Amino acid sequence: MGLDFFAWLFLVDDAFDGLDAQDAESLIKTFTGVIEGAGGNGDGRVDFFADVWDRQCEGMSARYRRRAATNWTKVFAALLTEVVNIAESHFPTIEEYRDIRYRSGYMPPILDMTERLRGFELTPEVHADPVFRTLYDANVWCLNLVDDLFSFEKEAAQGEPHNMVLVVERERGCSRQKAIDTVVSMLGEHLADFLAAEAQLPASLEARGVSLPDRAKTYTFVDDLRSSCASSYYWCRSSPRYTGEMEWLSFRDE
Repeated sequence: MGLDFFAWLFLVDDAFDGLDAQDAESLIKTFTGVIEGAGGNGDGRVDFFADVWDRQCEGMSARYRRRAATNWTKVFAALLTEVVNIAESHFPTIEEYRDIRYRSGYMPPILDMTERLRGFELTPEVHADPVFRTLYDANVWCLNLVDDLFSFEKEAAQGEPHNMVLVVERERGCSRQKAIDTVVSMLGEHLADFLAAEAQLPASLEARGVSLPDRAKTYTFVDDLRSSCASSYYWCRSSPRYTGEMEWLSFRDE
C-alpha cells in the first residue's frame, strides 16, 4: 500500500503539468469525488486513487478519514493555485508560496498514511499539542525545502515559479547563490525547531495527560518523522528526477 501510495503521488504530481486552469479543475473534481465517496470513473489515475484511498481508510476511524480527506482537499486546492499562477504568469511572493507549498508538497497526506501504515491513530490530544505541532510543521518544511533546494534548476529550466529558491531570488532581487543560502538557512531553522521540540515532547505529553500507550505511539511517529527527513535528503540528491537534467527534460518532451 505504501508503494502504491507513493507511485500515485508522482503520477498525480506530473498530471497537472501543462494543464490549463479549466482542465486542472475538472481533474481535481474527479479526485475530490473519490474522497467524497464517488469511487473510480474509468480514468486510470482516478481509479488508482480510489483503490489507494479505500485501502488507506480501511479499519480507520471516521475522525481519521475526515482529517485525511481535508488534507487531500487542501492539496488539490494548492495544485490548482499553481496551475492558475502559471497560466496568469503570476510569480508568488514568499508568503503566498509558503501557503501553497505547505499543501502542495503532499506532506500532510503522507503523514496521515504513516499512521495507517503503522496501524494506529494519534489521538486528538496529541495532534492539538503545540510541541507536537511544532515537530509536525518543522518536518513538513524540512522535506519541502530539501526538495526545493535539489529541484530549482529543473524548475527554472521549465519556467516553473513554485520553488522557494526562485521565489526568494525574485522577491529580494538577490543572486541565485544568495537565494540558495537563504533557503539553506530556513532549512536550518526548521531543523533546529524540530530538535528542540523533540526534546520537549515527553514533558508536554505528560502535562496534557496523554496515556502511556498513546505516548509510545507518538514517539514511534516522531521516529518516522526523523527517518523521513533523512530519506528525503538522500532521495533528492540521487534521484534521476533531479539529476541528469537533460535526460529528464528530453523524457518529458517525448
